[in-house]
Amino acid sequence: MSEPARNDSARDVKQARDALLQGRIGDALDLVDRTRHDPDLDDDGQASLALTGLLAKLALGDLRGAASYSKDLVNLLRIHGRVAAAANFGLGEFSAARGLEDQAVAYYRRSGVEHGASGNHVWIPWRSGLALMIGGHGETVTANELVEEELAHARSLDMPYAVAYALRTQSAVAPTELRVGLLGEALDVLDGCTAARLDAQIRTDLAGWLLLLRPEESTRAIDLLRTAEKYARQEELTPLLSRVRWLLERLGEAPDGELPGRLAELSTAERRVARLVVAGRRNREIAAELGVSVKSVEWHVSHILRKLSITSRQDLADALAQPRQPR
Repeated sequence: MSEPARNDSARDVKQARDALLQGRIGDALDLVDRTRHDPDLDDDGQASLALTGLLAKLALGDLRGAASYSKDLVNLLRIHGRVAAAANFGLGEFSAARGLEDQAVAYYRRSGVEHGASGNHVWIPWRSGLALMIGGHGETVTANELVEEELAHARSLDMPYAVAYALRTQSAVAPTELRVGLLGEALDVLDGCTAARLDAQIRTDLAGWLLLLRPEESTRAIDLLRTAEKYARQEELTPLLSRVRWLLERLGEAPDGELPGRLAELSTAERRVARLVVAGRRNREIAAELGVSVKSVEWHVSHILRKLSITSRQDLADALAQPRQPR
């Protein structure tokens, strides 16, 4: 095995993991696919790539794709220490995503044993996974103890991402009145840190609790969700995007994160008409809802099309409701 080959493999493994943490899910998968079968990979590299691939596929909602990486992780369970810790954690996440809670708990616990044996020098959030599982079944005291340990470990590593991750978990198992504060703290920790997916997840959690506990802060909740929506659509993260859109609907908002920006050059009256066009309303229905004549609606639609350089009503709906995102 040549030294340059080993260096190239290690570089690709690190870049794939960094891309995942930064929220560049597509880039992470590209790096994993390019390096996955490199014969120069050592056990650590194989475990890291398989875990990165599995977590990226779960972020996309692709259980079938994640299953392929889970097989790689199963083959690494025999290598005790941090390799087995990573493999067990990944299999715990995969089991949790499939609703196999008992299986997930067993994997998380084994990850903890292997992680402890390896010296805890790397970040593997098995405690968070376990806390979410048992906390959901009423073991809140133990769940909170696990998260406190997770938080202390993350801080000892001086890793903002890990700290924010632990705070997000803590918000899920803490008393309800503490959750908004914990999620706000998590966002503060991530300020200046490139972690787009975790940031979007925390924003979505926070918006959900604001909707439930502080309805007077609905504008803030919408702003949080619009940021999360834009990112989730760009990376095609179906599970996150579905949750964001569900919350937007509860807030009376259309799932159209780019709509405010695209409508900025329109008048107030034109924006109202455009939103109803996007919703699929006909001119007569729009006229009735807005209390204007059909001819007035027709004039507005024609003017909107000219302003936005769009040639048809369907193109208007497509452009405003489903904006194209850069890859």
